[in-house]
Amino acid sequence: MFNRNIIKHLEQWKSMSNRKPLVLRGGRQVGKTSAVLMFGEKHFKNVLYVNLENVEYARLFREESISVQEFKDIVRIKFSQALLPGETLVFLDEIQNAPCLIKLLRFFYEQMPELHVIASGSLLDVIIEREGFSFPVGRVEFAYMYPLDFFEFLGAKKDFELLEYLKNISLEHKIPEAVHRTALKQYYEYAMIGGMPEIVSVFTQTRDIRALTSLYAALLTGYREDVYKYSSSANSKYLHYVIEKAPLYAGTAITYDKFGDSHFRSREMAHAFSTLERVMLLYQAWATKSTEIPLTEQFKRPRKLLFLDVGLVNYQMGIQGDFLNVRDLGDLYRGRIAEQVVGQNILAQFVYDLPKVLYWAREKTEGIAEVDFCLQHKGKIVGIEVKSGTANKLKSLFSFANAVKNSRLIRVYSGMFKEEKIEINGKSVKLLSIPFYLTPRILEEWKVVEGHNEAGLK
Repeated sequence: MFNRNIIKHLEQWKSMSNRKPLVLRGGRQVGKTSAVLMFGEKHFKNVLYVNLENVEYARLFREESISVQEFKDIVRIKFSQALLPGETLVFLDEIQNAPCLIKLLRFFYEQMPELHVIASGSLLDVIIEREGFSFPVGRVEFAYMYPLDFFEFLGAKKDFELLEYLKNISLEHKIPEAVHRTALKQYYEYAMIGGMPEIVSVFTQTRDIRALTSLYAALLTGYREDVYKYSSSANSKYLHYVIEKAPLYAGTAITYDKFGDSHFRSREMAHAFSTLERVMLLYQAWATKSTEIPLTEQFKRPRKLLFLDVGLVNYQMGIQGDFLNVRDLGDLYRGRIAEQVVGQNILAQFVYDLPKVLYWAREKTEGIAEVDFCLQHKGKIVGIEVKSGTANKLKSLFSFANAVKNSRLIRVYSGMFKEEKIEINGKSVKLLSIPFYLTPRILEEWKVVEGHNEAGLK
């Protein structure tokens, strides 16, 4: 068990005076249960852990509705625990298996606001929709969890010196070449095995990539078997197909009609992709051509696909061995793997809101230009290009800067950390160049002392 970023946010939630029951969402096996239990053991005298995948526990809460008092009675008799506000953490795991407890969250908030309650679930949205009920509006809050980002990966490996260095480096300080090479090597290893907690744990213990094969296979098999929990048999074949094929197209723009060389129609594929996005197995970045806030999606254009985790992508593509001698991540499979791993690190920074990560694409009549990722952040429209090598081939990003009002330009690459002033059609703009290993800090507002770390771009 290792530390996860979500624990810091749970600590903040614990101390809030206007706290509501928290619903923690995330894909299967991303570490939700372990993180909540670690948080509970550290900060509470007692943790009431109710795993509702356990049939025996689920049977205790199969009534259509129960009251707070009835819940307390069940807990006292069946679990031999009392609910003590401020001392007890109530953790309702896989809460979608007990609809009455979803309804009960409202009454925890209204009748026992001092009690700390966390619920989690991997299949919440689709099962709630299928059963025809919803979360009590305004009575719960949400948090979101993803596979390990690169900094969490370093923590899991106990590489604390490098981790603290990268967390605290600023633009005023030059990263030594030796540290840069070390950090890149670690990032490429992360990009090879991914951020699924069980995979990372086994790899840090064995250092044997071959020992992970059965684990990747088991994860994908588990995702396919989950389909039967929330889908009809008629729709399950489409979901199975997308789970099987989506990793092969990670980091690329896809269309639904005949996806993956299938004969499936757009309607069936659209529903399958939407369902798997709601259970957080994949993410679809829509195109935008917006030049000012708010960003609006272009629904008729292809979507850029990100799968849950880059390690699963590599396993399904059969390319993990190709990482052993890689010199630049952007050169691997035409940059698709680089876009996948950078994309999932961007998504992982969104804890209290579902991310709205797009890609920017100009109309063909205006000249082709496409920026890998685009999002609205702190009043700016951020354009992010994932590039191979250290070459300054940034034509699309410059077109973005020329067209978009109040833009912020970021290049993610294998080169050094720096900020540069560039001239575009007489307008001076700043380009922030971030090495791959700093992607967990990509949304920070970097400050630079005037005169430090600036260079002209030719």
